[in-house]
Amino acid sequence: MKKKSLIASLVSCMLLLTACGGGTEKPADTDKKNETTSAQNTDEKALYTIFSKQGEGTNFDTPWWNRGDLYKVITFRSLFKANNTLTEFNPDLISEYKPANDGLSYEFTLKDGLKWSDGKDLTADDVKFSIEGALRGAKVNGIYSATFSKIEGAKEYKEKTAETVSGLTVDGNKITMKLTQPVGNLIPILSQFAILPKHGFEGVDMLQYNTADFWKNPITNGMYKVEEIVTDSYITLVPNENYEGTPAKIQKVVVNIVPSESILTAVADGQADFFNSKVPAEISKLSENAAWEKSAVDTLFYYYLVFNLTGNDTRPANKALQDPKVREAIYYAIDRESLAKSIYPEIGEVASLGVPARDTANYNDTINKFGYDPEKAKSLLAEAGYDTNQTLEFRYYMADQSSVSLYEAIVANLEAVGIKVNLQKFAGDATQELFDIRNYDIALKGLSAFGYDEWYGEYSATHGNFPKLIGHNESYDKPYNELIQATDANAKAAALKELQSIEQTDLTKMPVFMLKNMIFVNGEKVDTKGAQFGNPWFAYDLGFENWEMK
Repeated sequence: MKKKSLIASLVSCMLLLTACGGGTEKPADTDKKNETTSAQNTDEKALYTIFSKQGEGTNFDTPWWNRGDLYKVITFRSLFKANNTLTEFNPDLISEYKPANDGLSYEFTLKDGLKWSDGKDLTADDVKFSIEGALRGAKVNGIYSATFSKIEGAKEYKEKTAETVSGLTVDGNKITMKLTQPVGNLIPILSQFAILPKHGFEGVDMLQYNTADFWKNPITNGMYKVEEIVTDSYITLVPNENYEGTPAKIQKVVVNIVPSESILTAVADGQADFFNSKVPAEISKLSENAAWEKSAVDTLFYYYLVFNLTGNDTRPANKALQDPKVREAIYYAIDRESLAKSIYPEIGEVASLGVPARDTANYNDTINKFGYDPEKAKSLLAEAGYDTNQTLEFRYYMADQSSVSLYEAIVANLEAVGIKVNLQKFAGDATQELFDIRNYDIALKGLSAFGYDEWYGEYSATHGNFPKLIGHNESYDKPYNELIQATDANAKAAALKELQSIEQTDLTKMPVFMLKNMIFVNGEKVDTKGAQFGNPWFAYDLGFENWEMK
């Protein structure tokens, strides 16, 4: 058996996982009541948790979109299991694996006797089915799509000129994966990718797998199975008797499905014993209750400015913003340190570029930190000949009060150096508004990333969205390709430091700061046996089999 330890700067996307769902902040609203019928926290032997309602008809969310949420971590498994810092990856569904020296092929051997919760065998065919399904599925996180696209034959399979992925072959309980290029983060990605049952999707077009009837009563392979799902209301989980690992001590987990605007009310009303948040209003409110034990965990959640440097079909790009001096002036104009302390006092962390200073192995300590310097901002604007009579259109989509306070503070900082700003919320879908409609000058965006690959992948010409917005700077290509192919920590660090050097002069994306996440546990009801918590948007070993209800 092999044990792999890698740097967490391996890739992804959140959310927006590229992201995607995990990067979207939920609003805090203590005035609205939970309009959904939920299971009340009255069973002392059950652990209660919360799942944010995804829209009418919400049942069980696919783990191929957002791997986090406790209920998905304990019901579905991956080939590997990560530790809480996402730096070490141990076999889970497999007994061993053999990587080729050139990094272009891997052989994975499944454990003997694996079963699904319905009693059927879990086989290598399920693994092949899952990877192929993710290549064609519409609602699949970018960390999987990008990785599996590097398998031989993936392109032909996606384009439906082949019926199977030629680089995935099954021989008994072994599956071999052949790649077109080395993928440095393959093992970390496989620690996140949930294996789904082939027999659970018979007759389903995998393009629409996420809306299949399967999710109304999923077949699982984790330590828990689904007992009951009441649409838009709750999910109950009980121990899976077909799980070969250490059985869980908690005999029932209840997942209340709650509208996002009612999350805080639901938690305050006792509908959860385990909860996570990066919303200051929620953190502040729950901190008032001594029963809640809290832990702040580092996450790669970026809050950052992006610039529309391409305009759109009817609105040309703002010429002033195409001058790097103007973008640099905007960075100097924002008092990020004060904003982090005042708006996100427990979880805000100032970051200058894609790698935070706390990651000393990968951080380039020679880069410009762009500290608050309004006089420097004014000087740069003057050098650029900036027209102070123009008004920049600033847009946002995360609408909780803390985020709105942040936007308003940024506007005040910019106007203080002579940059007029019109602040508005996007009217429609955030992704479409950001990358397709592009009717703005500056936007503030969130990204929950599994690793640095996702942040720097946005600069790549192959990224699905960002080239439409910021164009493409070829100087990123070489170090980015070195980053995603490197399996050596030193090679990764070298690539990341070079990327930061390029980024400090390019300035087409600007982190305002990064946010930690606060984990809450009801200490009066739950004993986690010293669990080490990590990024709640990803799967990792919580030691949940040891948890007990008091």
